[in-house]
Amino acid sequence: MTSHQPADQATLEKCLIFGHGFHAKDHKKVLEILHRIDHRLTGLEANQVTLEVMVKDRDHNDQKVTFEGDVGRAHIVATDGSEDLWAAVAEVRDEFLRQYNDWSDKNRR
Repeated sequence: MTSHQPADQATLEKCLIFGHGFHAKDHKKVLEILHRIDHRLTGLEANQVTLEVMVKDRDHNDQKVTFEGDVGRAHIVATDGSEDLWAAVAEVRDEFLRQYNDWSDKNRR
């Protein structure tokens, strides 16, 4: 039995929107940090996935990174307020994956 891959396979690079607070020079590093999410997109078409990462009050004590996504039927929002921007991006990635796994486990039944 072979698995069917959509013609327009969803990937992080295709589906990620860089929202407020991220500059073009940040894109490569953000994609590197978030790359573990790509395996969760396997089997989905690009039009089934919307992902957005944004940072509010960048470089301030109260900065907040938000990673929001619609992956198939799952809607997930992960936030982190770490002072280190890149640590915050890694934290929202991990929280996103945790929430997605929880959603997936509940909906397999």
